[in-house]
Amino acid sequence: MYNMWHVARWEFRNRFRSRSYLFNTFISPFIFTMLFLLPLYFSTNQQPTGVKLIGIVDMTEEKNMADRLSSALERSYRLENQLSEYGIYTISIRNVPEYRELQRDLKDVQAQYDSLNRLHNRIKKERTAYFTQKKLPNRQFSLDRSYERLREVREEKELVGIELQRYKTAMDSMYAREARVIADSLILSRVLSAYLVFSPDFVKSGRVEYHARETNDLLDSERLEKTLQRLIVHSRLRALKIEPRKVRDVMRPIHLEKYKIRGRDEEEWNVYAQFYGPLIGVFLLFIAIFSSGGYLFSGLMMEKNNRVIEVLLSYARPLEIMGGKILGMGAVGLTQVLIWMAITITLTVSGLIPGSKSLSYLNFTNGFYFILYFSLGYLFYGALFMTLGSIFSNEYDAQQVNQLLRMVAIFPVLLSLLVVINPSSLWIRLLSYIPFLTPSFMILRIPLSDQPLTTDIWITVIIMTVAILLTIGVAARLFRVTMLMLGKKPTWTEVLYWIRRSA
Repeated sequence: MYNMWHVARWEFRNRFRSRSYLFNTFISPFIFTMLFLLPLYFSTNQQPTGVKLIGIVDMTEEKNMADRLSSALERSYRLENQLSEYGIYTISIRNVPEYRELQRDLKDVQAQYDSLNRLHNRIKKERTAYFTQKKLPNRQFSLDRSYERLREVREEKELVGIELQRYKTAMDSMYAREARVIADSLILSRVLSAYLVFSPDFVKSGRVEYHARETNDLLDSERLEKTLQRLIVHSRLRALKIEPRKVRDVMRPIHLEKYKIRGRDEEEWNVYAQFYGPLIGVFLLFIAIFSSGGYLFSGLMMEKNNRVIEVLLSYARPLEIMGGKILGMGAVGLTQVLIWMAITITLTVSGLIPGSKSLSYLNFTNGFYFILYFSLGYLFYGALFMTLGSIFSNEYDAQQVNQLLRMVAIFPVLLSLLVVINPSSLWIRLLSYIPFLTPSFMILRIPLSDQPLTTDIWITVIIMTVAILLTIGVAARLFRVTMLMLGKKPTWTEVLYWIRRSA
């Protein structure tokens, strides 16, 4: 036992003073935290740098979407100099020769249709007069003649109407095609930030296309979507002949204040802070466990290749060496976690973390559970790394298994959204009972769950303890047999044989 403490102290002092440990303790957490928080900060606090020009391709019959959208955006979004943040530019193709020619033909057909329509209405009035003047000479002859004329004019009017509709369809098709070409060129030349294409039945279907050069302008697209939603609801309400004053009352926006109930208390709920905080904790847990486990793995590989392990065997027994290395690296990782907790407490007390008072998970209870599950996770993964380090003679042979362990450990981060949605669901609870996932899942579940997790905590601690004892037992058996084995890559059959023989 005395020799084990000597090995542990040597491992702790050797790793604690290394530059890589200082980097993983102070620089890596800062980098990971910034990688999470900076995109969130810029997405929620993005400051406009100038007026953004939005193009409009209006296919609606009223052709008034540009004016309506411009007024709505001007009321809602302004720059610091009180100018509108968004400018509206209606895409026009009047200078396209084919379109101008169609437009001239359309005017001629429209004039012909209007003339026939007026003639049609005049004949109808004449027939009405003939019907009312019963003593009119040749009344029946006039009625028959006017009916023939009315029928001829109506047929001609219908034919011209079909021609008129054909021209309108052709013009709309050409406008949609050519306007998109012009809008695309303006997008590529960075004149427009984006452009919108309104379908002819926009008010009814709500269908509108959003085109942009970049796909990262989430703030602009969200603002335009909200504004258009208000406009279309306003149009539908007015179509129902609701008074404008009542329409404004109906369209008045709301502000949703979120609170989370915990027992008899309640706290204001910030989804970003409540979600990203525990997620950052999971990443820190991953760094702590695998930096310490990585030191343990690479150190053992190096000592085997440099024959240092033979010197250690002349000083201590195999189990003392293994126990000392695991405890020493565990102390290194625990010191790392305590340093992070001290930094967090300092920043919280000093008020340097914005809104830290509303972050209820920054408490000593959750800090205790973080240390608990770090210790359990490290002992479990540390024994696995010790097993790999003893079986393989170099890192290249153990690389695939090592990568597999890292992928399994980061798997909870990929499922973090499911944990946020329902941390107490059956599937999340079952996944929490898997030793490979237990530390990260429980670190996420404890601050997010809306009900006590005492039962799950006891169950996971028991499962992790049993898994740790079994893993350390297997690691001890293999370590005694394989720590001096060099130059040979073992098969899994040989590994199972060594475990049985050393039992």
